[in-house]
Amino acid sequence: MFIIAVSYIVISSIIIYLIKDVETAVSEFNGMGIKGLLPALIYSVFNTSLPEELLFRGFLLKRLANKFGYMSANIIQSVIFGLLHGVMFFNVLDVARVLLIVFFIGIIAFSMGYLNEKKANGSILPSWFIHALSNIFASIVAMFSLA
Repeated sequence: MFIIAVSYIVISSIIIYLIKDVETAVSEFNGMGIKGLLPALIYSVFNTSLPEELLFRGFLLKRLANKFGYMSANIIQSVIFGLLHGVMFFNVLDVARVLLIVFFIGIIAFSMGYLNEKKANGSILPSWFIHALSNIFASIVAMFSLA
C-alpha cells in the first residue's frame, strides 16, 4: 500500500504540473492558506474520494468481475476512471497532456483495484485512503499556491 500511495503522490505532482494553469476542482482553495484546511479535508475525503471509490472500486469493479472476471473488470474500471478524469481537461489542454492524465490516472486506478481486491479482501478502505491522500495533497498545493 505504501508504494501505491507514494506513486499516487508522485503522479499527482506530475498531473498538477501538467495542469498548473487550468481551473480544477481544488482551485476553490487557491491561496486560502491554513484557513482552507478543514474545507479541503472534507472535500478531499468525503466529496470526491469516497463517492468515486464506492462507485469505481466498490460497485463497478465488483459487478464487472462477476461477469468478466477480475482482470478484465479491473482494466475496464481503470480505463473508465482515467477517461473520466481526462475528459474534464479535453477542452482546456492539448491532446498529449489529456492522454498523459488518462494514462497516469488509469494506472493508479488499476493499482488501487488490485490493492483492494487482491490485498485487502475486497475492502475499498485502502484505495479510499490513497485517493483522499492525493486529493489532500492537491488541495494543499492550491491552498498555499505551490504550483
